[in-house]
Amino acid sequence: MLHLLLLLSTLSNAYPGVPFEVDYVLPDGYSCEEMNSSEFFSVLESDSGLFIIVPMILSDSLTLPVLTAWNDNGDSLLLEPPLVVVNGWFPDTLMIPSFPPFPGYMNIPPGLPEDYARNVSFWLAWGAPPDFPWLLTIAGVVLAAAVILYLIKRRKKKNAIQPEKVVWIPAGKDAEKEALALLESENFIHGHWPELYTEVDVQFRATAAGKFGIVNKALTLNQIAGTIRSTAKGRKFLEQASPILKETTLQRYADWGSSRERAEGFIRKLAKLRREWSR
Repeated sequence: MLHLLLLLSTLSNAYPGVPFEVDYVLPDGYSCEEMNSSEFFSVLESDSGLFIIVPMILSDSLTLPVLTAWNDNGDSLLLEPPLVVVNGWFPDTLMIPSFPPFPGYMNIPPGLPEDYARNVSFWLAWGAPPDFPWLLTIAGVVLAAAVILYLIKRRKKKNAIQPEKVVWIPAGKDAEKEALALLESENFIHGHWPELYTEVDVQFRATAAGKFGIVNKALTLNQIAGTIRSTAKGRKFLEQASPILKETTLQRYADWGSSRERAEGFIRKLAKLRREWSR
């Protein structure tokens, strides 16, 4: 009987949406941790184990957390929460929701169950489902295959390798005359050295292509020299061509500067190189 009275004394009634005071009965000399809000209640104020909360549920017992308390001596204890029951009524009104009438009213017309099923059996009026459209499917597959074949043939035709144009490379004295013609070019006369040595670069590459088959224009002069150096004939060729390659690099990419006398000397070296190696 005593336990029953203690249980009834701990019960507290609250209402949804209405602030309610919760007392954890904190012992003297103890401090209590803060209680955080949750989806079931919201904490408005807190003071030494006394909290003001707002229940967020309609009708149920409110589950509160167990809090930890401690004192200055290092002792700690757990505070069990009081039992809070939330009554199901609307705050600030006298409206109390009522249960619906039971048993519910059912207006079933007379007849047999099959009569009701017949009224909703839409498949009886629609009939059997149509057959699979094989003809349209086959036609679609054939059309798609034809389009794919057409696109493949078109791409192959577009990507077909075009035959390279045959470029005539002068040899012997003709190659020498082509090199010496640079002495009469406007770039030589006006001292446009990067442009002049661009033409020297072109003639050197033509000689390397005719003698050693190096036709890739994307290669640098150093890469061309590295390829030619792999053979004894190529090393002999580079002994004469190295000064020309070095000067071409300085003039084209470093804008080294030159004079007519200096440029004439390298052009005559190029002419001699082309006469000997363009045969």
